[in-house]
Amino acid sequence: MFPTNKHKYSDYFTTVDNSDIQSNERFKEKLDFLALTRERRESVGILKEIYLKNRDYLLSSFYNRLLQNEKFNTIIHAHSSVEKLKITFDRHFISLFDDELDIDYVFKRRQIAYTHARIGVLPNWMIAAYTLINQIIRPLIVKNLYKKQDKMVDVLLAYESLVTIDQQIIVETYIEIQANSVVTGLGDIISYNTKLESIKELVHFQRNQKHEIIETERAMQELDVSIEQIATTVSSLNEQTQVQINKMSEHLSSLKQVAAVLQATDEGQTNIQMNIEQLVKRVNNVTRLAEVIKGFAEQTNLLALSASIEAARAGDSGQGFAIVATDVRKLADDIKQSISTITTDIQQLLQITLNIRSVTSNLSEDLHKGVANTLHIFDTLRKLNESFHLQGQRLEEIVSATRHQSNAANTITEHNKNVTDNMEMSQLIVHETGLAIYQLSKMIDEFRTTTIAKNSIISQEDIIELAITDHLLWRWRIYNLLLGFEKISVDEVESPQQSRLGEWFYGKGKELLGHENAYKELEQPFVHIHEIAKLAVAEFHAGNEEKAEDYLEVITKDSQVVISKLRILQKIMQDKKSQYIH
Repeated sequence: MFPTNKHKYSDYFTTVDNSDIQSNERFKEKLDFLALTRERRESVGILKEIYLKNRDYLLSSFYNRLLQNEKFNTIIHAHSSVEKLKITFDRHFISLFDDELDIDYVFKRRQIAYTHARIGVLPNWMIAAYTLINQIIRPLIVKNLYKKQDKMVDVLLAYESLVTIDQQIIVETYIEIQANSVVTGLGDIISYNTKLESIKELVHFQRNQKHEIIETERAMQELDVSIEQIATTVSSLNEQTQVQINKMSEHLSSLKQVAAVLQATDEGQTNIQMNIEQLVKRVNNVTRLAEVIKGFAEQTNLLALSASIEAARAGDSGQGFAIVATDVRKLADDIKQSISTITTDIQQLLQITLNIRSVTSNLSEDLHKGVANTLHIFDTLRKLNESFHLQGQRLEEIVSATRHQSNAANTITEHNKNVTDNMEMSQLIVHETGLAIYQLSKMIDEFRTTTIAKNSIISQEDIIELAITDHLLWRWRIYNLLLGFEKISVDEVESPQQSRLGEWFYGKGKELLGHENAYKELEQPFVHIHEIAKLAVAEFHAGNEEKAEDYLEVITKDSQVVISKLRILQKIMQDKKSQYIH
């Protein structure tokens, strides 16, 4: 099982320069560098025997030494116990000897780093702990194999390789954790910084406000003139109103006299109407008397006729009576004729009287209404006159208030000039603040870039995070170009392939995630953003700021899609890793 050929001690370093153990690319580099071959891996079996024989001694010595350190002691008792940690440590060492050197092996070691980093164990403490283990286990190897020096060297080198790989994985994981902290922390700061877009709105607002203030100042000057004109007009109106009030008072006095005359006339007309009613009554009485006389004449005529008949019967002795009867009948006919004439005249007189009564009645009614209307008009005009008097007093108050307003308008105009000066100062402050925010974001990005450049151990999730941040910064540059804080030429707008996201997308990203839908859906908006960014810069330099603003809106919408797809891909990578890290 073990090689029998003997080597010089130097051969252990020079004869093998790669590993025949297959693993993923990054882990294979470590195996090749340490030249950990399957042949050397077989020496681990002897190492395992030594460990199992001395396990209790090794574990007790290790933790007794750790507990002497105050910081280790505090952390151990705060998060676990020595007995639990011994079980975990034993399980870890057994896996060191038994497990295949594959991706699962790597992530078990990474889990150790994540766990210790989470409870505050620094990487230098981890290295110190491994050094302590080495100090305990190396003498045990020498003690057990000192008589077989070749085998002892093989076992020592195998142990050194395994422990070195362990340390490398753990240190790399710490570096990744630190890189993730830098990438995520600075990325969050930059992301927040790029959301401070209120500067543009504030600049536009102040620009508009300054215009409004200037317009207000001009309007106030015009208002001042208008107020003065109004004051003059109101004063003139007040004077004219006073004249009209005086005239109305005179007219009211005359109208009052007319109303008194009309009232007296109305009363007289009422008396006339009453007399006419009496006249109509008397005429009706005369008419009835004429009818009585007419009836009496007809009766007399009948009596005279009867007397004539009787006289004719009497012969000569009745002639005298006949003559008298004839005269009486003639008198009765004359009376009847006279009564008929009188009746006709009375009827005409009655009709005339009735007509007079009707006309007088209508006239009396109209006159009465006229008197009522005149009194109402008089009362209305009196109230109107009182209102005019009050209006005149108010006009005087308005004149006084208008003068005060004119003075106030002059004061406001002066204050407006101060506001204009303050607004110009505020614009300068806003501009300097916006510039400072942008310069700060550039400084943070330079620090981020420098820090990341010094650290080549970055997880795929953090590379995606860097790409997201770069993407946000690129839009942020266009945004600040429109504000005048950045200078970009059309030629400086890089192609999609030249960007960090492009390098990852068409390289490692395609290799790892090319089959994912989110990856396939990412290219179109990603490429489109670079095309639109070039157009936005071109329009800005052509003086078409509104068009450049429109392009920025398109970039913003596409950016949301790009970031959404990158977040999905980032989550996929995290989920793949989570099956190894619990």
